Amino acid sequence: MANNTRKVAFDILKYSATLGFAAFLLWYVYRDLSFEDLLKHFVNIHYRFIFLSILLALVSHYIRAYRWNILLEPLGYHLKTSRTFVAVMVGYFANNLVPRLGEVSRCGILKKNDGVAMTSAFGSVVAERALDLLILMFLATITFFIEFDKLNQFVIDNFSHKISQSESVSGLLIVALVVAVLLVVLVFFAYKLFRHKLHRNLYYLKLRHFVKELLAGFLSIRKVKSQSKFWLSTLVIWILYYLMLIVVFYAYPPTSGLTWIAGLTLLIMSGLGMSAPVQGGIGVFHILVSGVLVLYGVSIEDGKVFALVAHTTQFMTIMFFGGISFVVSLFLKPRIAHVNK
Repeated sequence: MANNTRKVAFDILKYSATLGFAAFLLWYVYRDLSFEDLLKHFVNIHYRFIFLSILLALVSHYIRAYRWNILLEPLGYHLKTSRTFVAVMVGYFANNLVPRLGEVSRCGILKKNDGVAMTSAFGSVVAERALDLLILMFLATITFFIEFDKLNQFVIDNFSHKISQSESVSGLLIVALVVAVLLVVLVFFAYKLFRHKLHRNLYYLKLRHFVKELLAGFLSIRKVKSQSKFWLSTLVIWILYYLMLIVVFYAYPPTSGLTWIAGLTLLIMSGLGMSAPVQGGIGVFHILVSGVLVLYGVSIEDGKVFALVAHTTQFMTIMFFGGISFVVSLFLKPRIAHVNK
């Protein structure tokens, strides 16, 4: 009983800490903007593009549900996409309330309503997460090289008092590479020296287990029968994610002239922001997105407004349709998914 009480207290403390941190970040970003200032900007927004962004988001979530079904097929489960969509939306809804709760919640919904084993469902979610992480890293690398000159000039303009132009990004990259190599060597020898102690360390064991799960999840994609459908749906999901942001460009006049590559850069930043361990990426998303827009000539104030509009659009979409999905999940008639093993 005492252990359970401590666990509940710790969970409440952890939830309060992440929520408090998110609230602090949001206040920090918008502390210089009054409510009246924001209203003046909101008047100029073309809301038809906001509704289009919401529609694109819902379609992307539905296709994600479809792709999840493809991942579950090799395990013998044949599910209706509409029912899986409910689970996906509940997962997003839960993530906006408690970080990392969404993965467990969506698996729990499938177990309750369709009889999918938690281990099978969670393994497929890990596979999804592993793939999404690799795609995000790939896009970030491509974007970095495409926008190298812009990033280089940004560093020169903002840090010219500390570094010379010849050093700029190229010099910093060389330094970063050397430091990275030294760190790898240091970590390698530290592991060799202290591996026996590490194998008894709880945090190390958790990290190793996480990495193994991530790798196993990604490798499980090879078992997918409909490879063409899986990869096509993955491509469509990321195109829709991209378009969700692009259409918000047109919703707000100061960003309506931004290029497609600006949208790609923003997709990377928003992905990183939403991956932060805070409720719905609140605060982190706003800092990253508003900051990167400065690279493309958008004022910091306009960047903050855009970040608020883009995030609020998707956050409220999840809360509204995710909340409805949660209610629907309570009334769905349980069924056992057709299993072939």
